Amino acid sequence: MRKPVPLTPFSDLDHNQQLDLLEQLTRAVLPEHYDIDGAELLMQLQQYEDNAVWRVTPAGGDSYVARLSIRDGRPAHQQRSEMRWLESIAAAHTVTVPEPIITRTGHYVVPVEVPGHDQPATLAVLHWVPGTAEPSYQQPGVAEDMGTATAYLHDNAATVQLADFDRPVWDVETILVKGAALTDVAAREQLGADGLATLREVADRIAPVLSDLAGADHTRIHGDLHRENMIALPDGGVGVIDFDDCGTGHPILDIATVLSSIHRIARAEPGAYDEFARRFLRGYTRVRPLPADFNALFEPYLLLRDTFVLNFVTTAITVNAAVAEWGPARIAGILANMRNYLAGQRYPGALPEH
Repeated sequence: MRKPVPLTPFSDLDHNQQLDLLEQLTRAVLPEHYDIDGAELLMQLQQYEDNAVWRVTPAGGDSYVARLSIRDGRPAHQQRSEMRWLESIAAAHTVTVPEPIITRTGHYVVPVEVPGHDQPATLAVLHWVPGTAEPSYQQPGVAEDMGTATAYLHDNAATVQLADFDRPVWDVETILVKGAALTDVAAREQLGADGLATLREVADRIAPVLSDLAGADHTRIHGDLHRENMIALPDGGVGVIDFDDCGTGHPILDIATVLSSIHRIARAEPGAYDEFARRFLRGYTRVRPLPADFNALFEPYLLLRDTFVLNFVTTAITVNAAVAEWGPARIAGILANMRNYLAGQRYPGALPEH
């Protein structure tokens, strides 16, 4: 009797081998659970980090998003909360988001067995949001439209109750004090001793401010609302995608995330970021007022956003080849900004008082 061939661990496959396997599995699952024919499907990879995300287009049909969560993914009940929020936003017709598609048996997510992988994997399918990804911050009206879209998300969170919304909490305790960059052994190695000391000093500086002023205003937030998760729509306006990190937190964290992502690309042009931020906030306040204590909290939330990035990069860098390419430079840049802040400089993206 022949001995069975040992299964190659998923983690031992290279980047392309992993993607090939994940695409094969997704093609097999789609026709089994959805009315989507996997055989004639065009699959265009959008990203592969903790999730493998494709734009999937059947022959002659509309496009969808297939998101296969394979590494540190949210459990199924948390993904269901995400999908219910997306349905609520879509039903309000105020901002365009990817509306989820349920299976033929009425489920939001489908478990997928990945051979040789030691973590559970789940597939979610959503409608594709057409338009232009990462709209240019210089395009007329984009800043206001991004602000308006952000405000409509927060308005939905403030006015529409969702039973059993079970998502991560994004606050100073979970992101900074107990975040991976300070607590995970592998992540700490990426920071080094000097980086750890810097991040601990940042925690000592901003944790009391955020704990004292921000706690009562927590609500549903996108959690990762950078410019790459915004879409310029064909008929005008801006849509929002990728709610995989949505959770409970302060709305200023979303605002800081948008503006931080714009600052990184606009900072070389004198006055460009300040003008964008002014227009963004004007668009936001057309829908709802800025959160209380915005002036006092905005700069600390810029640092908290960068800590969120550090948590992701320092844990992903050892298991994801793509992150390993750009991750070290991003870590070094954030730590340099934090050191300058601790030395008395304004943090990149900070604004004059409004």
